[in-house]
Amino acid sequence: MLLLPVVLLFLVQETNSIPSIIRPHHVRIEHMDEVTHSDIVIETHTPHFSWQLANEYSQDGQLVREVQQIGYHIRVHNRVTSELIWDTDYVSSSSSLHIRYDGSQFTSDTRYSVTIKYYTTERESQWYTTYFRTALFSLTDWKGQWIGSNYFNMNQLRTVVNLKPITIQSATVFISGVGFYQLYIEGQLIDPSRRLDVGWTTYQQRTLYTSYDLTNIINTTSGRMGIGIVLGQGWYNQQQWAISLNPHITLAEQYGPPRALLQLNINYSDGTNQSIVTDSSWLGREGEHRFDSVYMGTTIDLRATLSCWSCANFSNFYLPWLNASVLPSPVNFSAGGEFSLQIMDPIRIGPDALHIATSGHFDLMEGVQGASLTNSSGVLKPISQDMINGQVFDLGQNFAGWCKISSLNASKSTIIQMRYAELRYSRGINGIDFAGIYYENLDSISVMDTVILNGTGNETFEPLFTSHGFRYLLVNGYNKITKNDVECYNAHSETTLIGNFTSSSIVLNQIQHNILWSQLSNSMSLPMGCPQRNDRTGWLGDAGLSVDAALYNFDYINFYLNFLTMIEDNQTPEGAVSDTVPFMTGFLPADPNWGTAYVTITWCLYEHTGDISILEKYYIGIQKWIDFSTEGYKKTGLANMYFHFGDWVPVQKMSNNSLVSSYAFLRNVYTFVNMSQLLNRTTNVQKYSEFYQQLTQEWHRVFYNATINGYADGSQSENILSLALHNVVPNSIRTIVLKSLIDNLIKTGCFTGGIISVAALYPLLSTEGYHDLALKLALSTSYPSYGYMFNNQIQNATTTWEQWNSLPNGARSSLNHHMFNSIGAWFYRYLAGIQLNALNTISIHPRMSYRVDLLNYIEAEVVTIKGSVQVKWTRITNDSVLLAVIVPNNVNAEVFFDPLITNGRCLKLICDDKIIWTRESQNKQTNWSKDVIGISDITEHPVKGILSVRVVSGESRSWHIGDKL
Repeated sequence: MLLLPVVLLFLVQETNSIPSIIRPHHVRIEHMDEVTHSDIVIETHTPHFSWQLANEYSQDGQLVREVQQIGYHIRVHNRVTSELIWDTDYVSSSSSLHIRYDGSQFTSDTRYSVTIKYYTTERESQWYTTYFRTALFSLTDWKGQWIGSNYFNMNQLRTVVNLKPITIQSATVFISGVGFYQLYIEGQLIDPSRRLDVGWTTYQQRTLYTSYDLTNIINTTSGRMGIGIVLGQGWYNQQQWAISLNPHITLAEQYGPPRALLQLNINYSDGTNQSIVTDSSWLGREGEHRFDSVYMGTTIDLRATLSCWSCANFSNFYLPWLNASVLPSPVNFSAGGEFSLQIMDPIRIGPDALHIATSGHFDLMEGVQGASLTNSSGVLKPISQDMINGQVFDLGQNFAGWCKISSLNASKSTIIQMRYAELRYSRGINGIDFAGIYYENLDSISVMDTVILNGTGNETFEPLFTSHGFRYLLVNGYNKITKNDVECYNAHSETTLIGNFTSSSIVLNQIQHNILWSQLSNSMSLPMGCPQRNDRTGWLGDAGLSVDAALYNFDYINFYLNFLTMIEDNQTPEGAVSDTVPFMTGFLPADPNWGTAYVTITWCLYEHTGDISILEKYYIGIQKWIDFSTEGYKKTGLANMYFHFGDWVPVQKMSNNSLVSSYAFLRNVYTFVNMSQLLNRTTNVQKYSEFYQQLTQEWHRVFYNATINGYADGSQSENILSLALHNVVPNSIRTIVLKSLIDNLIKTGCFTGGIISVAALYPLLSTEGYHDLALKLALSTSYPSYGYMFNNQIQNATTTWEQWNSLPNGARSSLNHHMFNSIGAWFYRYLAGIQLNALNTISIHPRMSYRVDLLNYIEAEVVTIKGSVQVKWTRITNDSVLLAVIVPNNVNAEVFFDPLITNGRCLKLICDDKIIWTRESQNKQTNWSKDVIGISDITEHPVKGILSVRVVSGESRSWHIGDKL
């Protein structure tokens, strides 16, 4: 047996200035961080509040360890009346997360403040105040009407209002436009970085509205004020659905022309108020944008542009403005439809789209190809230009969005077209150099933005109400354009970058880069399947597979909560869910591995936030989905469970896709048992635990093949999925089945499964003692592998592909997908070792390979609701590792140390020059010195030799782990 000495050192964070005052920071209201949300709006009478604890320092300037909250005090006031509507007094509690409001009922369109103080064992914080306001709680609060036109493309609406000549205390607008809208006040676009609003939903079941605080804007306006609304077709469009991939057009048959609903509530300082609403008195016309389609692109005729058409003093009425028509609401209220506030952040462009919370790298790592996510401010400029069938620009990065072209100097009525593509042709086998951009993976859509110039000189064209997935831009009809005249916008649902992962491996760093860009490209108010072709719907399979990685990297909590609500909205009374939401394509009921997203997303959100109310909210719907699946199972058993897609896009097709479907079914039941335990649903715990045990026995009985020591036909995928399920493979044969899988992986030299089994592959290998093999597979650059995507002769990928062989064999597939992004969660959970555990006691367990040449450096950070968790380790030699860990205040952690060599054991643990843990090499007896501050427990696994150390929060720690033979 090999024995390992371990050295443990504590490092206290240095600080140049020592704050003497502590206060809550990063206060969250309904998961919205007040640092990144200057105007928080809620549509609930029971919001919850969270906050982070500040660092504390001793009198000599040293960072205090073990900062733990022991109590809090919260007050909520009505800002208008100054009335105190909730006062918790002192509450003895260590919880700083999700404190539920329990005061007087809120009123619609009202402004409130929340003031928070907390107490630790040594200190009392200052009060900290932040603000929020309420939406319109009832339909009766809405006074306006939906307006538009059934007769022509009325996409510009305007009105003029008379304001009172006194100070405005508050001005709040509530607005919805379907498919999309933009709001103007006196010629000024409100919130200009906000695009493609409102978010896409099944409009009959739920249409969203948004709200803006216009107090400062309107206070600068006196007398008469103009209001304008621009409307786009968006997804409220029958053609948009009809040209989608294998569409279900039933829902869209009820859709019609775009329409808007607005209500502007103004409260004056004298106590009076005024409401401006949409009705038939508004005037409308067809604006300069003649056509818009998410899929097909935009046509804008600049000859029809009217300057300041939304201003009160607008007087150019040579073109006809007609009274708007009152149109029906898109919501089917008689069928239980809802008109609700948009809780997820909007789609944005520019620097407002991505906030940065991490403290790590802010530029491309050496050797990584593509554009910097953090240094570009959301704007990409071409890296090259050449002339092939027009002016072709290479942006150097695959992404979602559109381009703006400027300095257009041509005669009136000149037509310029922009087309977008992910790929350029390369020389064909017949020697013909095609060189142009590649459209074959766009299916049946044109992806073209067209402008007709007005001839006024130095004109600018930016498409409206559309989006594309691309790396290359082709400009036709105008050859004077240069790289300086082109800038392109990276569009995605607004978020904060909370994760950072870098390593000594260029391959892993490029995979991480591709994961980040593909996740953002496909986050457009809901997790879409792809950004370029006519398949941009909310595929549950893709969302469920990538959600864990997404939540490690981005603050997308409300984004996924909105998606869960959409799943719930689309669920049938019997409990079935569909493959996509809105249900544009796919099947109903969903393939089990697509429908499992309902369960997986809910569970991941809980794990990343500790918000048990998420489990409570979707618990009944999840149970209905499981019970619906159970009724189907009773008819077929596991052996013949239905499927639509199986282990999608594998290298080697599986012979038994019922096993793949059964995998999702068992995972759902097992996860539901865990949910039931947390919610204390004891009856369901017993019922579904017994059912799961029954299913595990049936799985082994119907799928195990003793002649090949594996399941079904013994393929990699079938054995991986069997081994990944809890208690499915009996202990008596687990080693045999595992060996069969390992032998297969080593013999083939690659992984041959698809999107379902690859998500289980890497965690399984790292958990079962084959972490070296997991690393070898992850580091591979030959086909099939993640590394092959950016190590091939056609194009080096800057986003994750849809297939292992999207190039060259699958070239009609997407080059920007997120369903393979599951490996990103393995980066954080196993390579860095960060397991958040619902933010109770965080686990830090970086897996170490026995071969030092595989990986020798990892740096990772996750900025949680409680604060930053950081892990950094460096493999000095084969028998020496430096490990540094930072844990936020008010949470403890358990740090695990793997043996660095086979069958190793730790000999010694040193902290601050004190030996705190030793093992006698002769008789294995261990001794633990318990007089070190911050270490509460040390244990060792009797078989695996893994050492675990319980540490307190609020400090930086550095371990030196060494092996000595």
